[in-house]
Amino acid sequence: MTDIQDALHRAGIALFQDGDVTGALEKLAAALALAETRADIAADLGVVQHAAGNLNEAEAYLTQACASDPGNVDYVFNLARVLSAQGRAAEAEKAYRQAIALDPSHPAAHNNLGNLMKDARRHGEAADCYATAIAADETFAPAHRNLADAREAAGDFGGAEAAYAAAIHLRRDAGTRIRDALLLPVIMGSADQIAASRARMEARLDELLDDDIHLTGPLAEVGATNFLAAYHGQDDRAIQEKIALIYKKACPQLLYRAPHVDQWMAGLEGGPMRIGFVSAFFHEHSIGRLNVHLIERLPRPEFEVHVFSFSKITDPMAARIGAGADHFHRLATDLDAARNAIAAAELDCLYFTDIGMEPLSYFLAFSRLAPIQCATWGHPVTTGIPAMDYFISSRRIEPADAEAGYSETLVRLDDFSHTIPNPCKGMDLGGRSNDQVLVCPQSLFKFHPDFDPILERIMAENPSARLDIIAGNRDNWTQLLRARLDQTVPAGEGRIRFVPRMGREDYLRFLSSADAVLDTPQFCGGVTSMEALAAGTPVVTLPGAHTRGRLTSGIYRQMGYRECIAENGDAYAALVTRLLNEPDFAQDARRQIREGAERIFSPGQSVRQHAKFFARAMFEHS
Repeated sequence: MTDIQDALHRAGIALFQDGDVTGALEKLAAALALAETRADIAADLGVVQHAAGNLNEAEAYLTQACASDPGNVDYVFNLARVLSAQGRAAEAEKAYRQAIALDPSHPAAHNNLGNLMKDARRHGEAADCYATAIAADETFAPAHRNLADAREAAGDFGGAEAAYAAAIHLRRDAGTRIRDALLLPVIMGSADQIAASRARMEARLDELLDDDIHLTGPLAEVGATNFLAAYHGQDDRAIQEKIALIYKKACPQLLYRAPHVDQWMAGLEGGPMRIGFVSAFFHEHSIGRLNVHLIERLPRPEFEVHVFSFSKITDPMAARIGAGADHFHRLATDLDAARNAIAAAELDCLYFTDIGMEPLSYFLAFSRLAPIQCATWGHPVTTGIPAMDYFISSRRIEPADAEAGYSETLVRLDDFSHTIPNPCKGMDLGGRSNDQVLVCPQSLFKFHPDFDPILERIMAENPSARLDIIAGNRDNWTQLLRARLDQTVPAGEGRIRFVPRMGREDYLRFLSSADAVLDTPQFCGGVTSMEALAAGTPVVTLPGAHTRGRLTSGIYRQMGYRECIAENGDAYAALVTRLLNEPDFAQDARRQIREGAERIFSPGQSVRQHAKFFARAMFEHS
């Protein structure tokens, strides 16, 4: 009996190694049936069930193996993997820690525990786990890659660069090389650092283009976008197109084409225009707020609105967006499944609201899922992706020569392209402080070094003023920016505060309490500026060369108010000084902002102009 059982066991393992999961399951199940006390067979059957996606069965077999032999580290480790795959993070953490107790030098257990810590936003613990995995086995490449990712996210550019180099030295895989090429500092230290890091990126991208690299699953192998380059205030078209070309060559599977596209005849089938909106942020997020009016109010029956959401968050905004669509589709976080779900809707137009914010929608955008595909300024930079036909913006934002910065055809709507529901409607915001208070509520990676001389002048000219900045998502981001400003804005010593992140109502009162909101040049506020203006607080802005530095000035133009738009850094500082020290000027600014607010929160024009564009695009593509 034992010989037969062993033969079946060996046959099952061999089939699994050859990729025949079904055959392996049959042989291993038959082996275990002969003597259910064999922990080794139960454990192997659990591993194969995991590979087959049968997580409950995998858990049952591995639990059985662990009960029979609780001191076997491999059994405990594989059970932890299954628990993690089931989303049972606390139980998986306990199991990984049990495996580490059994074998403190188990690199994969430390590495996987680090992944759990990262998912739980316990970033310091995650980095420690990866470092321990490397100490246990310095040739364990996944830990080097994960340590690089952790250091990159923390803003440790040098540490991330070293970790990526170590990972590539051990395993020169395409995904890690691309991540290394995309590495940029989260907090810009200086203009020289920006220039050096961009040169580094371009050199590595050129190497990737020259090499014959291959990706099978870019979402897992890369899992990131070129997010940070947009904050440098430079023309990113060439870089974006180069990155897209690398993906096209390395992973032709990205270039999926929906079956209905080649048979599409615009308007000849009758019925409404089928339009889809896709994002991972259709919940209480700036992207959700920017698009809810459009989703709700595109005219029916002229349009049939589909929403495709990668978000798993359920909140009032998510519910509102779902209710506002004619058809709501919750997408799996899997590119093949997402492509198939969108293709099945046989859309006329697919609207990507924020390409570049996260990797799911970025990689999805390489596919031709509708005859007409559009992007917009949820992440305000050209995509560089050939499958994207249009970039929807506004004449109130774009400079005269803006087309050169887009790989897409630029669409300038007459009015500001998006509105949000007025966030302060019905709120008691309270009064302003008696102190002179300036607020800059932008994400810390928006603080371009070019802003520092302006801040220095403001703080020098207004010795009683305080500047409040909202702390970063990571403590190290705050520490990095604080250290930079200590050097470049000495006049602000003791008067620049980093305040804790806060809930939504407290945030709106925070904006309302300020004498002025300071907009960041190069990459300004969009929704943040709308929120400040809803609170009645003037936003001082300096338009940049590209869309991402011109949103606030476009909002002001929509309002019909331009007094707080500066022409240069000196004028910016002078406007802030006037708002702090000239009560009549400040009161008039607040009055005009209140009177013009309805023009930025009323969605009628934006919706009508989108509808007109969609109809024209149908005609142009017919």
